[in-house]
Amino acid sequence: MLTIWLTLAATLVASLFDLRSRRIPNFLTATLAALALVVHAFNGPIALLTAFAVMAVLTVGGALIYSRGGIGGGDVKLAIAASGMLSYPLCVPFLLYSAIGGGLLAMLYLVFRPEARPALARAVVMVAGGAPSVSVKRLTLPYGLAFAFGAVAIALAQSVAPFMRILF
Repeated sequence: MLTIWLTLAATLVASLFDLRSRRIPNFLTATLAALALVVHAFNGPIALLTAFAVMAVLTVGGALIYSRGGIGGGDVKLAIAASGMLSYPLCVPFLLYSAIGGGLLAMLYLVFRPEARPALARAVVMVAGGAPSVSVKRLTLPYGLAFAFGAVAIALAQSVAPFMRILF
C-alpha cells in the first residue's frame, strides 16, 4: 500500500507542476523512480527485477510514443517512475486508468478550450490521408492530470472501491 500512496502523492504534485507550467520536474520523476527501486529492493530480488523490467519496457514504449509527438518527455518519465513504483501487475490498470483520464481530459479541452478545435480538425484531415490546410499552434494537455487520475483510481480500487479493480 506504501507504493500506491507514494505514487498518488507524486502524481498529484506532478499534476500541479504540469497545470502551472506544462512541465514535470526531473527531480520529481527521478526521486520517484529511485524510491521505486529502493522499495522493491527490500521486497527481494524478484520484486526489484520486476520493477526494473516494467521501467525498461515503458522506457522503450514511451520513447516511441514521444518520438511520434504523442506525449511529452516529462509525462513519459512520470509514467515510467509511477509504473515502476506500482510494479507489475498494478502498473497495467494504472496505465489503463491514466489513458481513460487522458481521454476525459482531451474531451474537456475540446469543450472548454475553443483553440483546441482547429487542432482536432487538422488531425482528422491528416488521419484521412490529406495534407493539413490549417496551421495551428500545437495545444498541449497537462497529462500529469491523467496520471493523477490513474493513481487515484488505483488507490480507490485497492482500498474502498474494490469493484474498480481491473483483473486480467
